Amino acid sequence: MNLPASVRQNSSGILPLLETLISRRGEEVTAWMEKTRARCGVPFYSSVDLRHAGFKLAPVDTNLFPAGFNHLSPAARERAASRMRARFAKTGRSRVLIIPENHTRNQGYLDNLHALATIVADAGAELRIGSLIAGQGQPITLAASRGESITEQPLIREKNTLRTEDGFTPDLILLNNDLTSGLPELLRGVTQKIEPRPSLGWHRRRKSIHFDAYDKLAQEFAQVFDLDPWLFTTEAHKCGRIDFGSRQGLDCVAMGVEKVLHRVRIHYRHYGIAAEPYVFIKSDAGTYGMGIMTARSGEEVIAMNKKTRNKMDVIKEGAHSTEVLIQEGVPTIDLVEGAPAEPMLYLVDGYAVGGAYRVNHERDATGNLNAAGMRFAGMCDATEAAAKEKIAVSPCSFGAFGLVAALAALAVPQEEYGEGYSI
Repeated sequence: MNLPASVRQNSSGILPLLETLISRRGEEVTAWMEKTRARCGVPFYSSVDLRHAGFKLAPVDTNLFPAGFNHLSPAARERAASRMRARFAKTGRSRVLIIPENHTRNQGYLDNLHALATIVADAGAELRIGSLIAGQGQPITLAASRGESITEQPLIREKNTLRTEDGFTPDLILLNNDLTSGLPELLRGVTQKIEPRPSLGWHRRRKSIHFDAYDKLAQEFAQVFDLDPWLFTTEAHKCGRIDFGSRQGLDCVAMGVEKVLHRVRIHYRHYGIAAEPYVFIKSDAGTYGMGIMTARSGEEVIAMNKKTRNKMDVIKEGAHSTEVLIQEGVPTIDLVEGAPAEPMLYLVDGYAVGGAYRVNHERDATGNLNAAGMRFAGMCDATEAAAKEKIAVSPCSFGAFGLVAALAALAVPQEEYGEGYSI
């Protein structure tokens, strides 16, 4: 694959380009980030899925209720706790209630919940975990994979205040539940601080609106630092009111696929990239890798069989996908032990604290790696080399990854939702 001229001059791709920017103009980059953070704010925490193609590095999903904290290295968890400690000191809130996902029997999620709770406790917070589904006033006691005990307390609503059954009244409610199926009545109108805001759950939030905000911010950053924004953004198109069962709206999706492919081909020709572009078609609301497919032409959409349409129709918790985002596919060149991999960056208060690689030996470089066969591997950073983690990672640039992920986190408060998205 041929590389863009701006990348070729940096010898081996987008990572050296961004690393050079950080090295030569790091203070300016930091000042720009801090100014934007002060102007707009940032989420309490987030995770960003990146795809690195060599010639570009772009976010493909920004999660506001992140799971996977158990995949962070010890040093990354320490950095996360440090950032939380600073945020607690700034806001004066340190009595924290974590509200987790409802699928509490999922072992991987329990490991995430235990790791997150440990990080919050290490940040100096007094902590409880409260369940939306604990019944009959009885706590739920579960165990992480290494045997660590996790107790989820029943929640009690007193007027506009939420507390646990054992009498703990938090001053901060930390959601680790993405609210795909809607905002529970228990949380509606609560006066305590809730982060992230419940209105940013997947019952309301849209990926298309996030990436609109991200693209505007990326263009601003690119103009200041003399970069081509396409090198860290993706072309995209939205289609709404889709019914995969009846095929309603599939013509819009097919036309959208062709529009995005056309725009990407223009970039490829401009930079001399000898590859055939493709797209991801994904539910505009939702996560967990559900409701997603690849396409290389609009004809593939029209010819979609019933099995694929059913797969695209139903997402997490049985919700139906009625809007889709058609997003430029970014082939990954990252490998872990010979298998395709993609970086996942974790951020606290808008700062990258660590990451992991999503790896899938059953998929190729263009596929959705968040699928059957997926596993996770540690990510090297400034303090922990890949050799120490005993994994083969190629390449690993925590600075460049963190820069793009931080831009994605900064875009979240700039997402603009009209009345049609109000709850």
